[in-house]
This record gives sequence, C-alpha cells and structure tokens, in this order.
Amino acid sequence: ADFPTEKMSAGRGLRCCVLLLVIVCAVYAADPRDDSKESKVPGPLSKKKMGIRKYIEDKGLTVKDAPAALLIYETLSMTFMVSTLSLFLLIKPTQNGLMRPLRNILGSDAPDADGSFLGGIVQGASEKFTHLQLRAKDKFAGLSRILKIDALELATAYAECACFRILIKPLLVPIKLFIVWKTLLAWKQMGKR
Repeated sequence: ADFPTEKMSAGRGLRCCVLLLVIVCAVYAADPRDDSKESKVPGPLSKKKMGIRKYIEDKGLTVKDAPAALLIYETLSMTFMVSTLSLFLLIKPTQNGLMRPLRNILGSDAPDADGSFLGGIVQGASEKFTHLQLRAKDKFAGLSRILKIDALELATAYAECACFRILIKPLLVPIKLFIVWKTLLAWKQMGKR
C-alpha cells in the first residue's frame, strides 16, 4: 500500500535530534581512549566525561546500555500514550463534565477584567486544547476510518490525552527513568545467571 509522505513534525524532529545527540554523547563517553594522555593536565571535557561514566557505573549500568535504555524508554512512552488515548476515548472528560471542577478552581474560561494570572492560564489551556483538537482532526482522518470512530471524537481524545500528558510530565519522566533503570538492572541480573 502507498503511504502518503508527510513532513516530519517539529516535535518529532526535535526528539530525533535529541536522541541522536544522546547516542553520540554515550558513544563518546564509552570511548576507551583516554584523552588525558595527550596532555599532562586533563581538560574540562575529560573530567566531565569521567564524571558521567562514574555516575552511570555507580548506578549499576554502563554507557553501552544506552541503546537498550532508549528502546525501553520509548516503548514505555508509546505504551503510556496509547493507554491514555484509549482511556480518554472511553471516559471523554470534556463531554462528561470532568473538567468543570478544574475550571471552577482556576476560574472561568474568559480572562478576568483585571488580567489576573489564573484567567490567563485557563484561556491559554483552552486555546491550546482547541489548537490540538483541530490539528489532530486532520491528521486522524484516515485512522478514524480504519477504527470506525468519528474523527472529531478521536481528535478530542488525542487533545485531552496530550494536555494530560503535558500536565503530568514532571512526574512521568522520573518514573519512566526509574523503570528503565530497574529494568536494565534486572535484565543484567538475568543475563548473569
């Protein structure tokens, strides 16, 4: 089947660049050559490289575990995204009024007359949600036909899911990193047996 080629989104391009940078840094840090032998005084880059290597090794990992760590991390990210999207397709928070308590706590959707901070947050979040919903509707048209789900319903669930994931990112990223670390340690232990 022919798949339409689309431009890579800015977010996906940035993520690929960051992953590439992490891999290059990991390979550089894993390089067994010692740069300090070239001069008698190790440079600041050598010190940082050794510091990173020591920190990773203190946690029970090596820099060579980076590709597996990235694979596990991305798998967790995709699993969480698909799970939350499925959940939001089922519970439909904006249609079922689950967002009203949050609006009541933060204030109305319209900015306050005095330009207060909370009114701006609610308005900004509402605008971001609408923007995500409209972008997703166009992108999910083909998928909605396959899944036999209304494109707007799928786009709304995606926008809700994206906003939710943005809100919990400060908690989610450390949790995923912890899971990756423990998974790699368990994997290494199974390999030793």
